[in-house]
Amino acid sequence: MKTMILKYIKILILLFFLGTFMQCASQEDTVPVNEAQSQVYAAAKFAAEKCGTPIPNPPLIIVNPPLQRNLDLCSISITRVGCPFVGFPIACTLIYLQKDPGNIPWYANFNELSKQQIK
Repeated sequence: MKTMILKYIKILILLFFLGTFMQCASQEDTVPVNEAQSQVYAAAKFAAEKCGTPIPNPPLIIVNPPLQRNLDLCSISITRVGCPFVGFPIACTLIYLQKDPGNIPWYANFNELSKQQIK
């Protein structure tokens, strides 16, 4: 009787962890708008201070929660942009995509794209 109860408890625990894993795996990693805006502003402030220029106008305004990957690519691109810092990198347009674009071969052009600015 005890072994049967232990067996049911193990099965319930396994189902709980399996359900939790499936729920977490199916969600896209998005960032709340206020946190994303703060991250972009911090990166822009860093680049502006590095170059001794003001943050470019108009600023990037985030209206929908962006995907974490796209936000990170934008922030990294901003911090790597060359001086003078007069525009945001082209890679920052990804923060406006609502779906993951899939595997983009960033290794091919990301170094150059991250330095191109939208003026």
